[in-house]
Amino acid sequence: MNADVNFYKKDSSKSGSDFAIHTDKDKKKKPSSFNKVAVVVIGLLVVLTLFLSAWLNFTKRSVGGSDSSFQYVEIDKGSSTKQIAAKLKQAGLIRSDFTFWFVVRFSMSRNLQAGNYKLSPAMSMDKIIYKLHNGEVDAFSITIPEGYRTLQVAKLLGQQSQINPSDFIQAAAGKEGTIFPDTYTFPVNTEPSKIVMQMQENFDKKTSSLKPSPEQIILASIVEREAISDGERPKIAAVYKNRSDAGMLLQADPTIRYALDTQAYLSDKSLDFEFWQPITREQYQSVSSSFNTYKQKGYPPASICNPGLKSIAAAVNPEKNFDYFYFFHDKDRQIRFSKTYQEHLENINKFGVAGS
Repeated sequence: MNADVNFYKKDSSKSGSDFAIHTDKDKKKKPSSFNKVAVVVIGLLVVLTLFLSAWLNFTKRSVGGSDSSFQYVEIDKGSSTKQIAAKLKQAGLIRSDFTFWFVVRFSMSRNLQAGNYKLSPAMSMDKIIYKLHNGEVDAFSITIPEGYRTLQVAKLLGQQSQINPSDFIQAAAGKEGTIFPDTYTFPVNTEPSKIVMQMQENFDKKTSSLKPSPEQIILASIVEREAISDGERPKIAAVYKNRSDAGMLLQADPTIRYALDTQAYLSDKSLDFEFWQPITREQYQSVSSSFNTYKQKGYPPASICNPGLKSIAAAVNPEKNFDYFYFFHDKDRQIRFSKTYQEHLENINKFGVAGS
C-alpha cells in the first residue's frame, strides 16, 4: 500500500496527532451534485420517452366497434392536417387528433388526398392515414342546386363522378321535378337507377308534410326558375295560378327555354352547351313545343326543372288574396307586379327590364 506522509515543522502548538498519513482510498472524491442531477434527468427522460411511446401506441389503436359501423367522411380540398384530424376526432374515428397530426407530420404520409372515404372506428390510425395518403376514395359527394333540370344533373354527375350521363338520363326519364336538390354521397360505381331512387326517396321525405300534387310540382318548377328571392315565390305562384284559373296563357319564359334546351340535346345527344340562356322575342312564337306557354294554355305537360322545398311550398300555398296577373324583374332585379296589362307595360317603360 502506498502512503504519503506529511511532515510538519515542530510546533509547540501542535500535538502528535497533527502528523497525518493519507492512503489512496482517501483520495477518491464523493460524487458531485452535477452528476447526481444528470443521472436524475436522464432517468426522467427515459421514463418520459417510454411513457410517450406507450401513449402514442395506445392512441394509434382503433377506437373500437364492428367493421360494419362505417361512415363516409369527406376530406375537402385544401384541408390542413389539423383540420382533418379534428374532423376524424369529432366523427369518433380516432382517439387523438394530436397523435394523428404528429404521425402524419413526421412520417412519409404527409400528403393526404381529398375525397370521400368509407371509414370505421374499427380501423387503426395507421390504416386510416394509409387510406387517405393513397387516395383510396370509396364514394363521391355531389350537390344538386335548386332549379337544375335532369339533363343538368346528368352533366354534373359526369363531371364529378364516373357515372355515365346517358345512363342517368335514361334512369331518370319521366321523373323531372322529383330529383330532389340536395347534397348526396354515393358509393363509387353506384348504379344510376339507385341514385335516382335515392333522390326520389329524399323528395318524398322532404315533401311529405306538403303533399304536393303533380300540377303543383309543375307550378313549383316554373316558380323556381322565375324567382330571385324567397319572398317572391308565393306571389309568383299566385300570379300563375290566377292566370291559369282565368284561362289565360301562362307566358312563362323558362318553359320556352326548357323546350329549346331539350331540342338542342335531342339533336345530337350532347350536353356540351349552356342551359337556361335568355330567349329572344322571336322565339316566343317560333318555338313549336307543348312546353311553349306563350302558345299553349294551361300548365306545361311536365316540370321544367327540379324545384327546391321553398318553391314547392309556394306552389302548394300561393300568396292569398293576391289578385295580380303580371310581373317582371326590373333593371335593379326588383320584382314588379301589375293587375292589368296596361299597368304592366307602364311599369316596364318606367323601370326597365332586367337583362335588357
